[in-house]
Amino acid sequence: MEEYKVIQVNDLSMAYLERGDGPTVIALHAATADSVQMGWLTRIIVHEGFNVVTPDQRGHGRTGNPAGDLHLPRLVDDFLEFAYLLGRSPIHGIGYSMGGAVLLYAAQRRPDLFRSLILLGTSYKAPSEQRIRAAVGPLEDAPDGPRKVFDLETGIVVGWDASVEAFTGVTCPTLIIIGDRDEFIDPAENLELYSTLPNAELLIIPRCDHLGLVRHPLLTYALTDFYSHISR
Repeated sequence: MEEYKVIQVNDLSMAYLERGDGPTVIALHAATADSVQMGWLTRIIVHEGFNVVTPDQRGHGRTGNPAGDLHLPRLVDDFLEFAYLLGRSPIHGIGYSMGGAVLLYAAQRRPDLFRSLILLGTSYKAPSEQRIRAAVGPLEDAPDGPRKVFDLETGIVVGWDASVEAFTGVTCPTLIIIGDRDEFIDPAENLELYSTLPNAELLIIPRCDHLGLVRHPLLTYALTDFYSHISR
């Protein structure tokens, strides 16, 4: 069993796992997931010669949530403090879904912190209430985890609302990957982000939904290709 480490970040004790040797990649999980469930992704990155750090974000896995909300700016604050305390900047970042949004907004505030970004199944703006309900069903009937995460007043959608133009300062190499049938995101939003970021690449995977992105063979190929031609 892997051994968790803990760092005191803002008002909480943030648990994280660490694997591999080399330049550091911080990998952020999706909503309602945790660091263990990022194993499918971290194995690829470790194999490419990186040290991979996977924190349990606020209110997920072994990390609590004393604040009572999961507003995106709060998660971004957590990430920036975590990265500072880890002391390995500049770092590479990779995030899936909510994790990608946290990284993108962190890079907006601190573009100097990142050597590269990979954004998987995410967007610069929150999924609409209509898309959330279509994907997870009525929030009032959803299990406790999704209900808290997607709550329209206390969940992650709050503060996830910048215009695409706000990200023009994110200049590090960035790979954006989306499935063409993603339930939460319109791929057109990823095209807008790709057109805005000055050093971005975009892969739209055909016949692929949000969860289908996990372990898709094209994803493995895209990651290894990206890491082969960027500066480490």
